[in-house]
Amino acid sequence: MKAYAGIDIGTTNTKIMVITKNGIENVFKVKTPKNVINGVEYFDLDKLEHAIEKVLCQIKDRWSLAGLSCTSVGESVVAVSRGKKLYDPIVWYDTCTKPLQEKYKDTVETLAPYEISGSRDIYYFSLYKILYMYEKSIVKPDQVEHWLPISSYITYKLTRKPLWDMTQACRSHMVDIHRRKWNEELLKYFQIDPDQLGELHYTGSFAGQWENVPVFLSGHDHLTGTYGLTSLFGSEIIYDSMGTASLITAIAHEKDKNMHMKSPFMKNGGLVGIAFEDKQYYLASGVRYHGKLIELILKIFGMKTSSKRFIELNEQISVLPVKLPFYIYSNGDNIVGENADGINFLKIPASCSQIEMLQSVYLYLCYTSRLTVENLEKFVGQLPVIAGGGLTDNKTFISYKASMLGKTIYYLNTAELTALGAAISAIRGANDFQMIEYLRKKIHFEKVFPNKELSEKMNELYKEIQRGYERLIKEVE
Repeated sequence: MKAYAGIDIGTTNTKIMVITKNGIENVFKVKTPKNVINGVEYFDLDKLEHAIEKVLCQIKDRWSLAGLSCTSVGESVVAVSRGKKLYDPIVWYDTCTKPLQEKYKDTVETLAPYEISGSRDIYYFSLYKILYMYEKSIVKPDQVEHWLPISSYITYKLTRKPLWDMTQACRSHMVDIHRRKWNEELLKYFQIDPDQLGELHYTGSFAGQWENVPVFLSGHDHLTGTYGLTSLFGSEIIYDSMGTASLITAIAHEKDKNMHMKSPFMKNGGLVGIAFEDKQYYLASGVRYHGKLIELILKIFGMKTSSKRFIELNEQISVLPVKLPFYIYSNGDNIVGENADGINFLKIPASCSQIEMLQSVYLYLCYTSRLTVENLEKFVGQLPVIAGGGLTDNKTFISYKASMLGKTIYYLNTAELTALGAAISAIRGANDFQMIEYLRKKIHFEKVFPNKELSEKMNELYKEIQRGYERLIKEVE
């Protein structure tokens, strides 16, 4: 039977999904291997390649593989030469590059401002990983033929083509998002040859062949998942990932250069980047502590999501309070941005119950989501909202969110949206429209409608919460 494979290389696990006309046939999972060398964390590519190759051979033995594609985490880059890696890539979140970002921040801000890069300067971008490996003489510039993100490295190993997906380039801080080319001035300053990076292409572009199997590009994991959702839904969307952290992303075409922004559109920054075709962009903003905040509350309660007491609490808070029990803000949210550390609970009444604590967390997360969605809609207009992540299983929370937004929320009953997006990159790259139609019949979007009565209360509560935060921020300042 004809099949397509989508490879998703995550920080913790790597998943390989098989898609046929029957839908999702199988998802293979392996641990993403890592090593620590001199206090710096690296992905172990030898072990990773071996594990992926082993699974791909199993898939080929069982199905007629018509195409495959690989997505991965962003920022981590691999130095390659003559078809081989020179060294393993630094894990995206490692802080070893912070001193370099601090050293060059003024130069980078001048050569890659927000209006060119679509992002504020952050230490974990690929640029700083390249500079770190040069500075520490881990690799030398004249040894490197190409620098590639992990997703492109796997594609390179399969096809020998050094290509970058546009969405991965946006995580490098080395691309001009409007010209859709490498930022030559920035690269010249740091003596990085643009040819060392490779050609830029859109998600779904043909890369080459592996054992007579067509290989197609996928990019940054979150954007690849978004690509899959837009393909299945059949329109541009707003996607709320609702994971440990939350990233809300809108996909839309530019109108009257409205994506040419000179400064961030959100208090916590806000990203503008290259999407999946000419003149199409993504806008994204996130909350760093999303599912993590609920995990914290459960830890304080001494519960798990499967605990009988938590299930009872969830049922009890389906009745909305008349006011917010207490206030929350956290580092990186769209209330205080970077002007706070960690998670902060404020004005907690001494008599605060578990029900009130859980309600406050839910309301804070829904409030920040609405702030983000309303800001995105200023640029992209009204678009369908699709949610993903484990919190879609929490019916109370998803009902709160739908009612706070005043919108129907769509979601898919699969946890592996990124691997699905990679498989769809291959399907669309192969122009297999029949397979897309098969998928649409097999993979249904569930809907959560806003409760009319609850929405009216939520809207009033939203205004009251907004006024409360304005007073609170003034007090803190």
